Amino acid sequence: MKIAFISYEYPPDTACGGIATYVRQAVSMLSNKGHYIEVFSGSFNENKIQKDNQVIIHRIKASKRQEFTKQVGTIFAQRYQQIKFDVLEAPEIGAEAAEAIKLVPEIPLVVKLHTPSYVLQELFYTPPSFQMKLRRYFGALRRGNIPKPFHNYSYNPDNDLERIYTLKADEITAPSLAIANKLNIDWQVDKQKVIHLPNPYIPSQKLLDIPIKTQTNIITFIGRLEIRKGILDLAKAIPLILNKEPKTKFRFVGSSLPSPNPKLDMHQYLEKKLKLFLPSLEFIGNLPLEKIPSILAETDICVFPSIWENFPYVCLEAMSAGRGIVGSSAGGMAELLDGGKVGKLVPPKSPKSIAKAVIELLQNPEERMKLGEAARQRVLSQYNLERIGALQEASYLRAIEKRQALGARNIAELPQPIYIQT
Repeated sequence: MKIAFISYEYPPDTACGGIATYVRQAVSMLSNKGHYIEVFSGSFNENKIQKDNQVIIHRIKASKRQEFTKQVGTIFAQRYQQIKFDVLEAPEIGAEAAEAIKLVPEIPLVVKLHTPSYVLQELFYTPPSFQMKLRRYFGALRRGNIPKPFHNYSYNPDNDLERIYTLKADEITAPSLAIANKLNIDWQVDKQKVIHLPNPYIPSQKLLDIPIKTQTNIITFIGRLEIRKGILDLAKAIPLILNKEPKTKFRFVGSSLPSPNPKLDMHQYLEKKLKLFLPSLEFIGNLPLEKIPSILAETDICVFPSIWENFPYVCLEAMSAGRGIVGSSAGGMAELLDGGKVGKLVPPKSPKSIAKAVIELLQNPEERMKLGEAARQRVLSQYNLERIGALQEASYLRAIEKRQALGARNIAELPQPIYIQT
């Protein structure tokens, strides 16, 4: 098949998060299976065309996703006239392929669910406190303005253009049952229209070579230091853990985002909150992917207490390294950890549960190592290229068959391109 991907995120230029990791892994998998692949992606620096092995990458200069979404449709349509792609895959976030299917209405479209914008908005929304309302009210009066009423966050799926665009796809695929079930409720999408298709994952040999048996007493958090990742709950659990296991060390690997205190980033905020425990803490900052195996090799337990995740690659990396894992039961992480069979699951926003699970693994190293070995084997058996590759090929063929039966889309029924700032 001749397969096109539209994705603002693609390494190394726009390796922004999990979408970039997924597309890179999927492209490698499908190219190795003999398919012809082209990627239409973003770049912070320049417009260019690259070739990575047999894969052609069209880089579109865009500092933000919304700029990319405005431009990519025309570029894809021009290339389609030359190549005649069999199928196009794109993410739901930002509706990046909305213009492409408008300009090429006959193209079969597969939309891969990552995490829709409304889910992120829900997670980041914090209701204003009474004190905040008072400050804004009297601040407006001092400036001679009429205070505006506060509006709580509300969501109407009928006005969500990402939803409208996604429903125009010939196949909708979900890497986790969690995101499929959430959209079944929030977007009123028939479960039969969403296909559960886990993402492929190719662990590096460096991860697989890490010994299962370690005894470092190091607990590692890998990910952006932000509220959504459960970092504040981990911070509250640290004193509880150190009370029982005072020799424990905590490492934080990831870039620091805003904190509840507007004057401090999350790194500074955590240091202030945990000032009595600073000798037990280490903040490393953001690291390139190739440095992660060395961090995991020195780690006994990884903690990922996210409020919500769809298909977290950081968990798969820790599983491949055979680490003990304490992960959130909310979202797709519970599926990766096989319902708690290969790692400890804790409810989100529960520092006491985090502390209890970590202490149990610290005090029972044999259990930790047994879970680590089982986690590594699960990665190799469930997310390998052969298994996921066959499922993905079948998904594309269903989309092609459906679009051939329906014919070209009615352009008048298509949503306008969606330029969401993310």
